[in-house]
Amino acid sequence: MGSTASKDDEPAMSQRQPMVSQKQRKVCYEHRDRYYECFNTQTGDGSADQCKELRRQYEEACLRSWVKYFDDMHKNEKSAAAQKRMMQTVQPSKRFAAEE
Repeated sequence: MGSTASKDDEPAMSQRQPMVSQKQRKVCYEHRDRYYECFNTQTGDGSADQCKELRRQYEEACLRSWVKYFDDMHKNEKSAAAQKRMMQTVQPSKRFAAEE
């Protein structure tokens, strides 16, 4: 009783992620880091002209699925950091009183 999977069960080559070399990953990460540095320091929303050009380069250097993943991760990290800052500003006695 072997595997019943056939080649028809495999995704078409066009649906698979392309192979990415170590050099391509490095270039992608560098462009991603430059864009998010601008995003975080210039306007916070990436709307500065300099950020727009960096965003274009980032999208060209990285796979579309990676850009989506990195964007989602960045958004989640910013939300978590904002929530942590908000919790630190609430006085402990008021925070625990609300939980009771």
